[in-house]
Amino acid sequence: MPNQANVSATPGWMVLTRKAAEVAGLAVLSRLLEKPRPSKPQLVAPASFEMPATPAFISEIVDAQAHFHRAQLPEGSYLFVGFYSDGRVRLAAPEGRRFSGIMMDQRAVIADLREDVSFEMGVAVHAHADDLLMLEMDGGPWDGQTLQCETV
Repeated sequence: MPNQANVSATPGWMVLTRKAAEVAGLAVLSRLLEKPRPSKPQLVAPASFEMPATPAFISEIVDAQAHFHRAQLPEGSYLFVGFYSDGRVRLAAPEGRRFSGIMMDQRAVIADLREDVSFEMGVAVHAHADDLLMLEMDGGPWDGQTLQCETV
């Protein structure tokens, strides 16, 4: 009789169980490491919805003639704007970006305070529509948009 090598035969069910456990472990690990998917936006705001507070960057300068506004952006968030008696204007965007400029003849050159981005903004007041304030953006992140403001 020829010499047979000692081969340990692992039962098939153990091999399959081990492979199934590896696949299950990889699936669990994959789900844990997966980035959360954004949920679909709701079309109707719940009854407890509150408007965002005016950012400190806008409201930290207070003088007798300062006035604050917000404009709803196309994606639904708000851009806050502060106009001050010395001609300065500040904008605060929802993602934390801050802008500053000086008003001259109903126009301002606005500069991003963190990046090398600047653009022009025109301000129009429509007296026939209850003094409706409109911001006309020329360049920058809202290029070509006219944003309707409401007083905060």
